[in-house]
Amino acid sequence: MSIKNRQQDEFYRIDWDSMQLLLDEKKTSDLIGVSVSYLRKSRCEGTIKGRTPAPPFVYVGNRVYYRPNDLKAWVEGLSGKSVI
Repeated sequence: MSIKNRQQDEFYRIDWDSMQLLLDEKKTSDLIGVSVSYLRKSRCEGTIKGRTPAPPFVYVGNRVYYRPNDLKAWVEGLSGKSVI
């Protein structure tokens, strides 16, 4: 099943503005409906033709975090829908 098809209605009801500044891998995987291993593998592989690219991420020290607004834009780019 593709990431686009995993999206649920709850995802579109998230209050993005009140979310914390950075999300760790576990919170991100729960939010967008993918596994932590998918996030790690997609970061390492980069952009591969025919595959969904990794969501934008930032390093803080040696840890990886995701910005909620980057995730929102990433999902919108996959589905063509606007996330409210």
